[in-house]
Amino acid sequence: MKNILLQVRKSKMKESYDIAIIGGGASGLAAAVAAARRADNISVAVFEKKDVTGKKLSATGNGRCNISNIRCEGLEQVMDFFGSVGISVRKDEEGRFYPYGEDAGEVTSLLTACALNEGAEIFLNSEITGMEAKPGGGFLLFVGGKETGAAGKAGKRIEAKKVLLAAGGKSYASLGTTGDGYIMARKLGHSVGKLVPALTAVEVCEDLSALKGVRSKAEVSLYKDGKMIFSERGEVQFRADSLSGICIMNMSRFIRREYDYEIGINAVADFGGDELLSIIESRFSIKGFNAEEALKTLVKRPLAELALRSAGIKPEEKASAVLRGADGRQRLDNLAGALQDMRFEVKGLKGWNEAQVTAGGVSLAEVDPLTMESKIVPGLFFSGEVLDYDGPCGGYNLHHAWLTGIRAGKGMADRCIEFTR
Repeated sequence: MKNILLQVRKSKMKESYDIAIIGGGASGLAAAVAAARRADNISVAVFEKKDVTGKKLSATGNGRCNISNIRCEGLEQVMDFFGSVGISVRKDEEGRFYPYGEDAGEVTSLLTACALNEGAEIFLNSEITGMEAKPGGGFLLFVGGKETGAAGKAGKRIEAKKVLLAAGGKSYASLGTTGDGYIMARKLGHSVGKLVPALTAVEVCEDLSALKGVRSKAEVSLYKDGKMIFSERGEVQFRADSLSGICIMNMSRFIRREYDYEIGINAVADFGGDELLSIIESRFSIKGFNAEEALKTLVKRPLAELALRSAGIKPEEKASAVLRGADGRQRLDNLAGALQDMRFEVKGLKGWNEAQVTAGGVSLAEVDPLTMESKIVPGLFFSGEVLDYDGPCGGYNLHHAWLTGIRAGKGMADRCIEFTR
């Protein structure tokens, strides 16, 4: 990456470009490659406010970079693009694609190098602090930041025929995504849906200190006004104040602050009600066990203790005494129910610093899905997280960035070609 950065820093910013791309992340880099390849006589510039390209991309998937999923729309187009830029991929048993070497930084490096090799220019530390649509067509961009030593409209002024807003969302602001694109889109007349952190941990009202650090396979369900609206199996991670794990993060996409929710966790989802009750009765009949020991290897101890207390059973009680008690059958039935449906009241979502993506954004109804061009402002294009799209974990969101970036790059180039004819 060091040599690439040296190459980036050799570029001298011009006064005008055919195509200006705001944001040097996944979708912005894909768009730069796609646009620059479309025609040799098109000038393409990428403006990135951080000191490197693809900072969030390089960190995605804990550095492994889950770049797509076999179930994604437009998969062939994205895979063709990967092949053309030298990204080799592997697919896991669940249909998720990763770079073969599972190194997100190498993906960023390859895309940056490919954009430069195709003739695109990349400017780092170059924040777009303002943008205006010119009455006769085209745009004025105002570049602030370290390279210009200025901010706002006092910065360098750039003209562009076409502009792509690929500035990302609001999640992980430390990596450069602070919601700038939404502000620009609104100023140019676009609708921006309510922005909510998504794919994040969920805070609950209950004190989970006793469960902190526990990881358990389970089926999780989300209830809104008593009605189940989401269910998924996966690993749940318990924190002192919240629940996490992929299934919980996928659940978070359906939670909005204006409603009341409950989370149900089935810690023994592989067993039906009668089967589970039979197992519990068998365990409680084993000589010498107390109630907690009777649940060993079935669920982890902190979960066992929570379920036992919910059922009115002390963990240290003799299991055989519980079984023989006058209300033993009912208490075991309550225990089975507690294991299958642990309820937690939702308090809220963890904030932007933990959210993997942003829910909400520029209305998809205002954008041509094939070219990603605005239906409101000719020559303005959108790609990636700035759009009102959020998918589940598993490569869907990064795939969306690639696909919309590729389409936007080609769409901008084709519009520039039409303009010169």
